[in-house]
Amino acid sequence: MIDSTARTDFRFTKHTLANGLDVIFHRQSQLPIVAVNLWYHVGSKNEERNQRGFTHLVEHLMFEGSLHYPGDFFKHLQKLGAEINGSTSSDRTNYFVDLPSSHFERAIAMESDRMANLMGALSDTKLRIQKDVVKNEYRQNYANRPYGGVWPLIAETLYPREHPYSWMTIGVMEDVERASMEEVFSYFRRFYVPANASLSLVGDLEEESAFALVERYFGPIPGGARALVPRLLERGLGETISIALNDRVELDRLYLMWPTVPHFHDDDAALLLLGDVLGRGRSSRLYRKLVLDEKIAQDVTAYQSGRQLAGSFGVIVTLRPAQSLEEAKILIDREIAALATSIVDESELRRVQRIRVASFWFALEHIGGFGGVADRLNAYNVYRGDPGLITSDVNRFEKVSSPEITTAAVRYLAGCPRVELSVKGSAKRVTSSPLDRKVLPESAVVPAYTSPLPKIIELNGGIPLWVFPRPDLPTVTGAIVMPGGAGVQQPGQGGLAHLAVAMLEEGTVSRSAEQIALAAESMGATLSTTCGWGGAYVTFKCLKSDYPASLELAADILRNPTFPEAEWDRVRGQALAALKAERDHAESRAHRGLLLALYPESHPYRYPIAGTESSLERISRSDLAGFHARFLVSARPTIIVAGDVDPEALASELERRLLPWPGSGARIPEPPPVERSTGCRLLLLDRPGSAQAVVRTGYVGLARSSPDFDHVLVLNQILGGQFTSRLNESLREERGLTYSVRSSFDFRKQPGPFTVSASVQTEKVGEALAQIRIELEAIAGLRPPTSPELGDARRSLVEGHPRHFDSPGALVNRFAGLVIHDLPVDHDAGFADRLARISLDSLAATATRHIVPGALVAVVVADASRVLDQLEKLAWAPVEITSE
Repeated sequence: MIDSTARTDFRFTKHTLANGLDVIFHRQSQLPIVAVNLWYHVGSKNEERNQRGFTHLVEHLMFEGSLHYPGDFFKHLQKLGAEINGSTSSDRTNYFVDLPSSHFERAIAMESDRMANLMGALSDTKLRIQKDVVKNEYRQNYANRPYGGVWPLIAETLYPREHPYSWMTIGVMEDVERASMEEVFSYFRRFYVPANASLSLVGDLEEESAFALVERYFGPIPGGARALVPRLLERGLGETISIALNDRVELDRLYLMWPTVPHFHDDDAALLLLGDVLGRGRSSRLYRKLVLDEKIAQDVTAYQSGRQLAGSFGVIVTLRPAQSLEEAKILIDREIAALATSIVDESELRRVQRIRVASFWFALEHIGGFGGVADRLNAYNVYRGDPGLITSDVNRFEKVSSPEITTAAVRYLAGCPRVELSVKGSAKRVTSSPLDRKVLPESAVVPAYTSPLPKIIELNGGIPLWVFPRPDLPTVTGAIVMPGGAGVQQPGQGGLAHLAVAMLEEGTVSRSAEQIALAAESMGATLSTTCGWGGAYVTFKCLKSDYPASLELAADILRNPTFPEAEWDRVRGQALAALKAERDHAESRAHRGLLLALYPESHPYRYPIAGTESSLERISRSDLAGFHARFLVSARPTIIVAGDVDPEALASELERRLLPWPGSGARIPEPPPVERSTGCRLLLLDRPGSAQAVVRTGYVGLARSSPDFDHVLVLNQILGGQFTSRLNESLREERGLTYSVRSSFDFRKQPGPFTVSASVQTEKVGEALAQIRIELEAIAGLRPPTSPELGDARRSLVEGHPRHFDSPGALVNRFAGLVIHDLPVDHDAGFADRLARISLDSLAATATRHIVPGALVAVVVADASRVLDQLEKLAWAPVEITSE
């Protein structure tokens, strides 16, 4: 077990301003970026019953601009290379901005202004639009999603009516719709105040000046009061409650939920480990029993979910076709009874403890975003009053004993009342000068950032090793990168590459699938095999002490797979069931429908990487072995490793464990070329009763090797690649038609699809498609990119570039992409210079070449009876209706 005191070098400072705002600072100067993370201790638990959804609605409104920063929050910061987001839970609301440290003052100014002056910028129109956006989010994530009705129902059943956990964070749409501006303002004034907030600053900052800026901007804001924790009567379930639900799903699913304890309760750690014993990883008891041995389940998970007021323990199992929910329940109860009547073996306990410890350290590889260092400092401060737990909370998992797990199983699970819900498929910180918020803060000059370069060592046989030593955390991430991937499949072999790579983990000459999984999980390591369109990857992530063993495991599964018959039958069966289940997802149907319309039968890009049911039925074990021999080990791989390693020692380990390489260095063929079709098409995939319309529209785009790649990257940023894009402004911010709309170019060896994706109100699908086409025509013609748009997009991409190298995993992924696309190792080092050469004229010319409204293929998945008239009025092309 790793010594949990290994990070005694972690230093932070915590100040509390006179108005009550907690400010936490941790300097981490590896990259020229800073994470600004603000938590408000308010969540849906603070709502009254007629306010269900207010916290989430306020979260949306907080991005709609403030008195001194009008417009939306994103437009001021995204052009500075910022990553911005926020979220609401039952217990807290968090906002983060990760951006170049030169712009730190701007982020602090804006964050403080929306705390102090949000109301000065809001209007009835903005409130109306965000209500519509929230309702679209509800439809997208609940009403129109398979199994989407489960969680509101479980919440209502597991908790009594007066308990604030009895409703979901997104709220009740009727309460959201009734919310008046006065009510929203009142709610905001009560909870979004310094005394109820915690600000975490992590990154390349000087502490004294950072705190001075916080005091300047946040100090004058009236403090308000901390939110009171709701007082609730202790009340559990009196009896087991069974609920049967019909949904438009292919695979039946069982949810078992027990009331347990809040997070950080004395029993919380034991319950978390109990969940891991039951359902985390291939070696877990329920996975072995239901998925591997009995083969009745597609997947299974078990977990403890502790929140501030209460917690719950859940087991969720998705069945394979034609399997029994009752049988699954019996098997689950047997495993729980076994845990309640016998002590967990020490090796099994060590395995789950190791997984928890490793996961704890892996999370600290990122300074920002959700769950990074800044976020975790705030979490421990808000919930425990001690940010220092960020490196010591791991101790509670190491202290759990086997008898404590047994006690937890007896106390909370075995024979205890629960909610049983089955889903069955239906018929379908002050300064001397006063603060003037009207004067925008000036950012410091952004220093030129050059992406890191690896130390390159050539191993015997000409195999390149790229190493990025990073000794700040005791973690290591590595990948063996093989060219090829799904792009080299022959017609009719859809899914072959994906399955061949997936089967690498299912058994080798010396290890069974169970032994492989147990070896990785016992180290707390993750081992994964992944197939992309241009290559395949065997990736490992582990603690420093375990990287030699992890290397050996990765090398073994890549070099010596046996594709055992029994495992093949199970994996193919699971894959077929997963494809059937995708029919339930309107997004998946729309994606598949678009690919079918864009690519010819003879091209591998015609189908998703997972293939189709018919192609999977034709694939045999010999096909897997043939693909492995021809593509996975025939060419020389590239090994990329980042983390706390010595390059020379690593090279020696690889020489010993991976070589000699069996392949001869053969060149992997390219996918066949593909042309863009001309003319528009409108395809309507009928989905009766759909609560929302899912739209995918696009055409064949361009390859990664295109000389226009950098131009298109900038162009798409303007069009639909970020929140402040033209598409999002038009469809979401101006019209409230959707929760989210994005455009993307999928750059592959050959031209991948250009796609515009959105889920929209059924009654507005025609308007949404028309607006999408209007924006495409405008950017390619009458309204080409403007100088401010070019400047903002370029600045956003360049100044946000360092974030792509913030962790060992990010480094490995980024450089693996260079390998797959035959790009030089210093390619990213020239990124800023290449973008600086883009002019308005060249960008407009690029838009003309690559934005082609006349070639749009639109796929709509919706209730045909409600959208057909709208689509026909578009008059793009005849509407082609299909149920598939």
